[in-house]
Amino acid sequence: MLAQYVRNYLIHGLSATPVVIEYLLRDATEADYDRRPDPERFTIREAVAHLADWEGVWLERATRIIEEHHPTLPGYDEGQWAIDHDYARLDVMEQLRKFQHGRARLAAYLSGLTPVQWEREGEREFGPISIAHQTAMVLGHDGYHLRQITEWLQAGAKAEGS
Repeated sequence: MLAQYVRNYLIHGLSATPVVIEYLLRDATEADYDRRPDPERFTIREAVAHLADWEGVWLERATRIIEEHHPTLPGYDEGQWAIDHDYARLDVMEQLRKFQHGRARLAAYLSGLTPVQWEREGEREFGPISIAHQTAMVLGHDGYHLRQITEWLQAGAKAEGS
């Protein structure tokens, strides 16, 4: 079982991501938002929309794990969602606000759980996942996109400096 201080760190880490993204994007331009250094990965615009979309998924999964006995949690095709939800045309700041709001809801929900509830599990395509493990996975997912946003902004700065 996770100690209270570990749960607190996880929640603080989750709460930090939207703050860091807002800081990283403070001087970004439309060109920065749409730069695609790697054709297989999201642009910054798409990454922020993707993060905003997934907040509802994380909260829904956590809620179902608490309210149902070992629920089966569906997977989603994030590439198809990007197309279906038109990530490439969405307003970055609007999506950032959506992400901030969704993340605040997720952090508040997790803050209200008991230590036993953090250990409850649902079933994913790769096997069982607890609220604690999902929270760690969300933080890893955040880290992946934080690094990506940073690298894409650096690529733009290097291109401008050339």
